[in-house]
Amino acid sequence: MLLDVADGAWAALRQDGGRSLVRQGGPARLWDAVEEHVRRWRADGAPPLERFGITVGPDGQRITWPAG
Repeated sequence: MLLDVADGAWAALRQDGGRSLVRQGGPARLWDAVEEHVRRWRADGAPPLERFGITVGPDGQRITWPAG
């Protein structure tokens, strides 16, 4: 389960046979954001974990991976 307490958004994933089922609610579409990040990661060649960068500051966090 994904939960954003500040926004009141949530997403829950469960397996049903060979299928994955997702339910989500609240003002933000958390699971849609996860899928978009996975699509982008795959489009960039699925870089290894060593290439990821995380920046945390007053405006929030940013997760990046340099192209290359």
